[in-house]
Amino acid sequence: MAAGKKITYPYLRNQLQNKVSAYKTLMSQTTGSSKYPRPTPTQINSFCKYVDKGASLHYVSKTQLNRWAGQSRNWTTSSCKTVLCNRYGKNAIKAVAPNKTGGWIVATMPTFKSKTFNF
Repeated sequence: MAAGKKITYPYLRNQLQNKVSAYKTLMSQTTGSSKYPRPTPTQINSFCKYVDKGASLHYVSKTQLNRWAGQSRNWTTSSCKTVLCNRYGKNAIKAVAPNKTGGWIVATMPTFKSKTFNF
């Protein structure tokens, strides 16, 4: 936050709602059944640390990745992160992990150099 800027209740409420929503998303990955690989406990812990620092979580489907990469392929965590970093910038994409529905969870941090996120 910029120095001298007044913090208001609506701003705090919005920040808290975003964090609670992100933690609920991560918790849902650890419960229930899944036919796809889930994020590992280490990955979920990493995501929690980014959420504490103000990151947002987004879902990205395989279809979206195929469209952005211009090709259809079997995605790995590192290849998914590479495509997203090329599209939005290395400083914006903090972490990528598989989700239990077959897509990807992405932790993003807005930066002044990054493009607007359109997931």
